[in-house]
Amino acid sequence: MNKLERFFDKIEKAGVDVALIYNVEYSSKPSTYYLSNFTGSFSVLLINREKQFIITDSRYFEQAKQQTDFKLVEFRNSSLIGTIHSVLNQEFKAKTIGLEFQRISHSVFEKLSSEIDAKFVPIDSMIDNLREVKDEREIELIKKAVEISERAFLKTIEIIKDGITEKDIAAELEYNMKKSGADGIAFETIVISGPRTSLPHGRPSNRKISLNEPILFDFGASFNGYCADITRTIFFGKPDDEFRKVYQTVYDAQSLALQNGNSRMTGKQLDFIAREHISKNGYGQYFGHGLGHGIGIEIHESPRVSSSNENLLPAGSVVTIEPGIYLEGKFGVRIEEDVVVRSNALEKLTNLKRELITI
Repeated sequence: MNKLERFFDKIEKAGVDVALIYNVEYSSKPSTYYLSNFTGSFSVLLINREKQFIITDSRYFEQAKQQTDFKLVEFRNSSLIGTIHSVLNQEFKAKTIGLEFQRISHSVFEKLSSEIDAKFVPIDSMIDNLREVKDEREIELIKKAVEISERAFLKTIEIIKDGITEKDIAAELEYNMKKSGADGIAFETIVISGPRTSLPHGRPSNRKISLNEPILFDFGASFNGYCADITRTIFFGKPDDEFRKVYQTVYDAQSLALQNGNSRMTGKQLDFIAREHISKNGYGQYFGHGLGHGIGIEIHESPRVSSSNENLLPAGSVVTIEPGIYLEGKFGVRIEEDVVVRSNALEKLTNLKRELITI
């Protein structure tokens, strides 16, 4: 059963007559792409099992015809809400309309509800649950994004030398990802060094790299709409005993999670495996974020691998496993893998060595 059929099953079961996916300036672009393959920044989908329409403007008429089988409704500088209303009245006469409440503004909802006489119900969780489980084609696209990212990383670390800046390295890494076949970057590349590595989401700065300090890379390519997300902490020079101890603690915590994870485990249980090891080694207070998150069309998706997720990790989901220890004013270490949750194991998509890289 394909994505659309599974989606229609869900909305019909919930009593939804038609789904309205409102994608204006990327608000619902991920769901639009997932359901229709359309990648533009302006569209409205009006779909149920019997009829599927896509409303878009002249920038995307040709693109929509190429990317989706949905029937095109050309929007030409009239009222968008009026156009939506017209299609609904002529083609659907819906009493209950499904909306992604979390992806539209209050003002848009007010306009829709004031002009369209129907009951609006949230369908966010239905789409999120569908997107959690990847089919094999989606997994292959993520795997390709991972391969591109890794190839670019290995090429980039060749340029590291005393005095090069974090921004220079980040720019080189992004260039190498695109040169290797990426459509773009999946998120803002992180390259931070020295004591700045204790910032879990620090941004590249003009700080110059010096000998005998760590460099943390968090990066990922986008390929055909799907993301990779990889972190490596390397060392430029000779690491001291404290750094090696922290690195080994993170490495071992990740190893335990990778060895023991499967779809019979909740996100909380898998998080606990890594967190317990870090805590036993005296660094529990320095691991503040969850162990991981889902990836796919977006860089952060369901399911979460964290203490807040008491649901089972679904087989076929793709998640990150990224423990970290961050010692303010000293350094931080994070290692991140991308894995497929299978019934009896975690299937690793990343292939970069996890052992400490020194240059």
